[in-house]
Amino acid sequence: MKVGITGATGFLGKKITKKLIERGHEVYKFVRREPKDESEIYWSPSKQELDKELFKSLDAVIHLAGESIAPKDIFGFLPFSGGRWSKEKKSRIYWSRKWASDLFVQAFNDLDEYPKIYISASGTTIYGDHTDEVITENSNFNRGAFDQMVAEEAWEQPFTKLNKNDIRKVFARTGVVIGNGNITTQLITLTTKLNISGPLGNGNQYWSWISTEDVVNAYVFCLENEKIEGPVNLVSPVPLKQKDFSKKVANVYKKFSFVPAPKFALNLLMGSELAHGLIFCSLRIIPEKLLKFGFKFEYPILEDYVKVIKDGK
Repeated sequence: MKVGITGATGFLGKKITKKLIERGHEVYKFVRREPKDESEIYWSPSKQELDKELFKSLDAVIHLAGESIAPKDIFGFLPFSGGRWSKEKKSRIYWSRKWASDLFVQAFNDLDEYPKIYISASGTTIYGDHTDEVITENSNFNRGAFDQMVAEEAWEQPFTKLNKNDIRKVFARTGVVIGNGNITTQLITLTTKLNISGPLGNGNQYWSWISTEDVVNAYVFCLENEKIEGPVNLVSPVPLKQKDFSKKVANVYKKFSFVPAPKFALNLLMGSELAHGLIFCSLRIIPEKLLKFGFKFEYPILEDYVKVIKDGK
């Protein structure tokens, strides 16, 4: 297939692009500058501009681009670093997604020829905090948090205005991504090696995590399986309470995991909204749709994957 991908230079975008090429697909990258060759497609969400001639020649679109929700490095959590959720940062997070979604909806509606598959990033935060309740793709949303609103209103809701019925839409609701090279994993391994990992708050909030490899494979699986559509939870089938998550990581590194981090301290350090979104929102999610259609997780068990990370693979 001819697959257009936004965010192709990002952490997941590079890996998904590589996997698509390995699977024999032609990959076209959306760029916000003048294209350098035929493998690039111009777009500008903020200006609502898109090369529709090249867009309509695609078989599928995988949309990953958006302002980063989490800081890009550990220093991004510091005040005035630009990584915390200031008013300006929240605006960039929201509108980078909303403008892109609106642009694609308009393109689909305006054209007689268009890609028949659209796969968009989304987030498990769309469900809102559910404490210990098991969540599937059919669960209700508990609204109120900023990141919940972003996932619902900016990633997914614009497609209710799509007037085409022959487009297979997939919304990849991705959980906490673990893997070498991303900020979440860097923080987890750093605190573990320093023997200062442990419960964050009371540690009873559920973390629905997933390995980088399984995220990449799940995107390609959704692309190639014509029966999959609608929301899809991209998480391991084994969600864990945060305190158990930390303990299992520490066990692999043969470190301690008992130093608690008070909730008020993390709220002060990160800002309460960011701390809730990244740490305290409890999401006990099951990848019901992936399991139903036979997706095989490469790393369903956290300890097995942490060993891979520890070995630098």
